[in-house]
Amino acid sequence: MSSFQQERYQDTLLYRIRHSSAHVMAQAVLEKFPGGKVAIGPAIEDGFYYDFDLPRAVTPEDLVEIEQRMREIIKGKFPFQRRELSAEEARQIFSDQPFKLELIEG
Repeated sequence: MSSFQQERYQDTLLYRIRHSSAHVMAQAVLEKFPGGKVAIGPAIEDGFYYDFDLPRAVTPEDLVEIEQRMREIIKGKFPFQRRELSAEEARQIFSDQPFKLELIEG
């Protein structure tokens, strides 16, 4: 009988890097598209993504700018802080993000 236990993906460093990268990307996209709406943006098995509702389609040129802004954000070495919030606190923070409010409401 083996005592080897497989680490859950959500507990790995790779997952945390991908999860953080999704947040960095969301920040860069929202700076590029003020008023944009974010939905979900999880780390997945082979990367990460974020769903957005933006005022227009993203162009290849936008992607270059978003990637550059992501690099700048990362170079800033801003700390990530994980906070647990009540539903009411989350509603206040995401009051302008209808998809996040949907998630909060369940």
